[in-house]
Amino acid sequence: KEAEFEYTDSVTGIKKKINAVCSCSGNGTDAPVYIILHDPGSDRHAEVLDVRKVVIRTFGYFDVFVDGHPIAFRNKKSKELLALLVDRRGGFVSSEEAIGFLWEDEPVNAVTLSRYRKVALRLKNILEEYGITDIVESVDGKRRIVTDRVSCDLYDYMTGAAEFSSLFKGSYLSNYSWAETTLGELAGR
Repeated sequence: KEAEFEYTDSVTGIKKKINAVCSCSGNGTDAPVYIILHDPGSDRHAEVLDVRKVVIRTFGYFDVFVDGHPIAFRNKKSKELLALLVDRRGGFVSSEEAIGFLWEDEPVNAVTLSRYRKVALRLKNILEEYGITDIVESVDGKRRIVTDRVSCDLYDYMTGAAEFSSLFKGSYLSNYSWAETTLGELAGR
């Protein structure tokens, strides 16, 4: 059985609601009763709310900031992989596609696939180090940026909102030649 109760928080004086769950064990005669309380406004009462603000800059050179501090990527290809995911605006990128961008002159083979897996692992490790693994999703070897978990100048500009119209000044992911396609799209707007 579950019931909702209203109470006044003794510290804040604010009225709140709480759920009580009653679980009886045994045959009902002197059986112990356990009451578990949880906040009905919380989807996951065990979830830790440690939300970090991730800001991605694509206009000019590519950089990522967590709570105002830049990520110090130790591997330039893992940084480039993240830039590629950002450029795709939430679309999945397969291993083969990523290899085609990260190593433009090399074919997809066992060597480049192994190299790519190492780069993807390094990216995962740096995101773990900064506590932001939730910004990249991986499904069946394909990866994507989770756009609603980051703030990005490109995404803001692409909304067409007047407040973001001055963000683009003619330069986009200057570190990467493959970004010229998106640069052309931005310049044509």
